[in-house]
Amino acid sequence: MRFAYDLLQKSKDQSDVLPGNIYPAKGGRKTPGTEWWLVVAVSATGAHCIGFDERGYPCSTASYLKGALRERPVIGRCDLDTIQLTPKQENKHENSD
Repeated sequence: MRFAYDLLQKSKDQSDVLPGNIYPAKGGRKTPGTEWWLVVAVSATGAHCIGFDERGYPCSTASYLKGALRERPVIGRCDLDTIQLTPKQENKHENSD
């Protein structure tokens, strides 16, 4: 039997908390209706996230220790270079489904 070091590297890569990773929200209040978190910035020990509701609208922000996010599965990736921020229009999505 031989240990495959390349598998260890792949595992480490998958456990890195990186900008663009998407994680499910869990526990707590999920305020207000946060369903998932998008990591937008990282520091040495933390990650800064924007929370999105079930319709995909931003609804909250939070900072987590990287260790807390490593316990969650990465459910997606987002290319942060493609995100465009636009001004909110009055009642744009409040009454539409």
